[in-house]
Amino acid sequence: MKIGLNRLRYKATLNKVDYKELPNGNIINTNEKLFDFWFGYYKQSLSSSISSNAFDYLKDKVTLVCRHNDLFVQAMNDTSYTITLPAPNANTYHVASINPDYELNSFDTIVLSKTGGTSDNTSTSTGTTTSTSSSD
Repeated sequence: MKIGLNRLRYKATLNKVDYKELPNGNIINTNEKLFDFWFGYYKQSLSSSISSNAFDYLKDKVTLVCRHNDLFVQAMNDTSYTITLPAPNANTYHVASINPDYELNSFDTIVLSKTGGTSDNTSTSTGTTTSTSSSD
């Protein structure tokens, strides 16, 4: 697959889910931002999607391509990592599967699975509510 940097037009955020205890004793979940990364959407033909996946598997999934980072591989095995995408897919996702490429200047193909939360009201590690959707 031939991919160039011009395909990476969108900006997403890799987060690590953590928790914070409030002074009143309540515990809240927080998303600690690890880093932003540029990505592009990856489209498969319908025949290759059907041959490699079942329709139920494709529901609420987004496939993207981005520069290789070992944290994406780690995120596949650890559900405390989430990825927040911009609109129109402004939701929080877990890494469902990854096809990593460890070569120099390589790209990973990542399949994301929707977690149910939206990116409009995610908490930061300081407990304040911020919008993680940003425009350049």
